[in-house]
Amino acid sequence: MRPPIHVMERLSRIAPLGVRFHDEATGALVGDGLQVSAFPEHLPAARKPSVVNRSGVHVLMDLPGLRDLEYGDGDAGTDAWWAALPARRPYIVEVQDTLGRFLPCAFRAQLPHRGLFAPDCISSPLSPLSPLSPGDGPSVPLFSAPARQSAVPLAVLRAELWDIHARIPAAWAYVEATVTGGVTVRGIADEGGRLALFFQYPEPVDFAPGSAMDASSLPAGPPLLEQSWALQVRVHYARHTPVPELPDVCLTLSQPPVGVWADTGSPLELLEPTLRYGQELVLRTQDAPGSRLWITPTGPTP
Repeated sequence: MRPPIHVMERLSRIAPLGVRFHDEATGALVGDGLQVSAFPEHLPAARKPSVVNRSGVHVLMDLPGLRDLEYGDGDAGTDAWWAALPARRPYIVEVQDTLGRFLPCAFRAQLPHRGLFAPDCISSPLSPLSPLSPGDGPSVPLFSAPARQSAVPLAVLRAELWDIHARIPAAWAYVEATVTGGVTVRGIADEGGRLALFFQYPEPVDFAPGSAMDASSLPAGPPLLEQSWALQVRVHYARHTPVPELPDVCLTLSQPPVGVWADTGSPLELLEPTLRYGQELVLRTQDAPGSRLWITPTGPTP
């Protein structure tokens, strides 16, 4: 018979930050290939890398200024323990993709944070391809890099965005594309203004989505390779000098709308191109030098 176990002391360790990431194009969780680190605001030399657990959550520990909070007594992690914590401290989280699929990014976090973290500015409906559900908890979106290759058939919108006033690439511009009567998808250009916006193809024309009727009773639409859809494309951009190496997620998604040039006549609020199945949609300003899409920033320069 085993002797009774007497608990002499109970220690707990609290992770100041846990964060998950998902592919903005498909909604799938992304854990592998990412380099995630955090450091106190204004102290990048004190950065610490994350550790990825089996659930794909990047966990950051041993952060400067928070080590004493990580190790607590048996009450650590309880509601009372979190309620009694002193004021949180500001940290910067930076994300790089070593596999070249996603653009780099950064965001601010007040730590320690209870549960999975996502910036308050992030509110995105899950992709129809996503295996996640709203109850799976928060995650941070990762946006496609221009050189990304997709393993599944996705639509792609490309552009080389150009700040016509400053005559420079529109670094980290934010683009939204809406299918008529459908959802809005979004993408971000890289530091050179190059955009690759991947998204799921819309429902085929002339077919009733989600219909419980037999397929043979539905009206016949064009063959898949002849399907096309009207889009509405809006560009958001604020010129930053100098251009940041890693764009801040919240600042990027809050950029103001700008004028877009379909031709060299005058800027428009939006473009209305046609997406065709199996073909990349490339946006450019007609008669402009090269293959650039001109945009006209508004408001003061940050």
